[in-house]
Amino acid sequence: MVPICLHPAHGQQPPGIAYMSPPGGQAGQTLEVLLGGYDWTPDIQVFVLDPRVKLEILAPPGPVIVPEPPYWFRRAVRKAFSLPRETRARLTIPPDMPAGPVRWQAVNANGASKTGCFMVGHYREVVEIADQRGTQQLASLPVTISGQLTKIKEIDRFCFTPEHNGLIHCSVVTHAIESPLNAVVQVRNEQGELVADVADTEARDRILTFFAEAGRPYTISIHDVDFRGNRAFVYRLSITNGPRLVAAIPPAGRRGQTHPIEFVGYGIATGKANLESVTREVEFPSDEQRDSFLYQLDTAHGMTPPLKLLLSNLEQTREPSGTTTEACRLTVPGSVTGTLEEAFDEDRYLVDGQQGDVWMLSLEAATLGSPLDVVLSILDPDGKEIAHNDDLPETTDAGLHFTVPEDGTYQIGVTDVSGKRGNRGSIYRLVITKAVPDFTLTVPELVNVPIGDKASLEVKVTNAAGFHEPISISVSGLPAGITVENDLSVPAGKNSLGIELTVAADSAVGASLVTLTGTATIGENQVTHPAKRVLVATTLKPPFSIEGERKNSVTKWPRGTTFPAAVLIDRSAGFDGEIVLEMSSTQSYHRQGIHGPELVVPPGVERILYPIFLPEWLQTSRTSRMIVNGVAKIDDPQGNTHYSVSRLKDRLGFMPVGALMKISCDLYELQVTQGEPFEIPLTIRRARQLVEPTQLELRCEEPLNRLLSANRVSVPARQSSMQFRVVPTAGSELTGDHKLTIRATTLQDGKYPVVSETSLFLLVAPR
Repeated sequence: MVPICLHPAHGQQPPGIAYMSPPGGQAGQTLEVLLGGYDWTPDIQVFVLDPRVKLEILAPPGPVIVPEPPYWFRRAVRKAFSLPRETRARLTIPPDMPAGPVRWQAVNANGASKTGCFMVGHYREVVEIADQRGTQQLASLPVTISGQLTKIKEIDRFCFTPEHNGLIHCSVVTHAIESPLNAVVQVRNEQGELVADVADTEARDRILTFFAEAGRPYTISIHDVDFRGNRAFVYRLSITNGPRLVAAIPPAGRRGQTHPIEFVGYGIATGKANLESVTREVEFPSDEQRDSFLYQLDTAHGMTPPLKLLLSNLEQTREPSGTTTEACRLTVPGSVTGTLEEAFDEDRYLVDGQQGDVWMLSLEAATLGSPLDVVLSILDPDGKEIAHNDDLPETTDAGLHFTVPEDGTYQIGVTDVSGKRGNRGSIYRLVITKAVPDFTLTVPELVNVPIGDKASLEVKVTNAAGFHEPISISVSGLPAGITVENDLSVPAGKNSLGIELTVAADSAVGASLVTLTGTATIGENQVTHPAKRVLVATTLKPPFSIEGERKNSVTKWPRGTTFPAAVLIDRSAGFDGEIVLEMSSTQSYHRQGIHGPELVVPPGVERILYPIFLPEWLQTSRTSRMIVNGVAKIDDPQGNTHYSVSRLKDRLGFMPVGALMKISCDLYELQVTQGEPFEIPLTIRRARQLVEPTQLELRCEEPLNRLLSANRVSVPARQSSMQFRVVPTAGSELTGDHKLTIRATTLQDGKYPVVSETSLFLLVAPR
């Protein structure tokens, strides 16, 4: 992974990216999306790294979102998901945008975020209907569904009826958009029988194929492999029909020539749900400006979706067919395509080399859509391994630069370490060329620089084939107020350069995508290579800090009540403004409903009690902690208003003990008649110190809350039992079984809420 250069002030909290929902759209589409962000403020900005795509903020961020029940209570799943805020935005994708991932970043006065990702598709788009109970109907195929599993144990279901007999493919994208969802996809017929399924147990996006009969409905379900759920669990589920390609052997051809290509796919020969092969003559374009093109195979059972074929100036060869274990000859330069169909299988190739030759070897599998996890190795003439590579950065593919130590015949080994048995589509492509002197530049994805301070932008240089010349570096697009030295260069033989960024003390807060370009003389030619753009942001140091008065110590406190945690505020000289305390996005454990408000700290206040509500279901054997941020509205040196975020130095700790109030219903279920009012017998038990009246209210989820109603009831402190009356709304036709919840709320010390809930099942019989 590329290192990230961060320079936050002590306690300063930069923003983070959680998700986009829906997590993408169709080329040519303009749609409204929700951006999930961590520790976002009203001055948040977003940048899309592809300038063709436009993303516009439509509203300031909403409140911190605490996950709703149900919750995990096992110790094995205590790691907390971060708590997002959501921001409305407009996403505009141009019609000619190719399908694939697009990266974006967020920035405010506290710094820039790491990149997030959304997906561009070319199929008709459907968005999952949130909170819908039952199955969502799909009108036609092909279609891409954008969805979200927001709660634990949530399962989304979609139903469709194919018009013709044929293959159906269900591909789910989660990891490509950096969603934590490990998806399980199941297909069932109208009798509920399992037709096909696939489970992601390797953090890898999956696809399944099955044969569907015309006129019969099929239901597709998706859930997490561990039935987890969270607002960050977004997905894109594409359902397509017809034959589908998975590989081409070889996946490349020489420009301007026609080659026989073996295509491997489902249903491309017989139309059945089998992996099959057909061979076609393919004409490869002669365009030197392109490195690939899209090819669709026309079959008797329909046209396949496009498959990318590569353009090359090398001769393309295939490993010999058969079961021979002898190593095959490969020339330099050259390219060979092979398959590994057995677990931990290995192919070997013989290459003649002369001392001092520099080879560049590239071994592709994952980038071709192959399931292989390939490893590349080089053995000397005596059979001893002298070079090895498993994974290149951000991929499971491999590559090497290798200098031949002496004349001789070397072996190149290609191994699959996925541990799975492959098939004809388990291909790899090995390319070996004589390396020429060259270089590449690598930069971090973000740099944060405090106003009036300095930071270093680290440039890494990878030299190839003995390149040791100096590299001149140019920087363009810096935010206003940031300067760099003139005549930047990487000295000959060096592989890094730290570019000092200096921000003037009177600069405004700002950010921009910065381009770095390296120029060097190689032989008689001047060569220029740009690096990926880096987001550079100027930041404001927080003029205050916050910490817990008890400095990480733990206080025992009753469940179902509000814990007032003392927070100390230390203000810098010259700052006496208002500060808002709010929940930080990053917490120690799952919140399980623990939450706190946005609390305003008036000017001049140095100590305040932050109220943390502890739900009554918390375990008394488990210590919990809360982390809060302080947010202050301040002006930058140019008078522009921004929001400075400072994170609590420690944690506010508490251990739940017995509750002060408990509401209960002696009935597990209650039988009622459709359309008629009914009463629920309740008992309220309170500790002696609770002297305020208790308020009762009906709590129902959609759509039940529209079918039933109850007046809010005030119960005197000394009354312990009552009948709670519920009335069906006029014209409602409520039937079946439903869960009802009644909440009781009172005040402790006249200001802190104490809450208890009880539930029962309502059995509604027709009139």
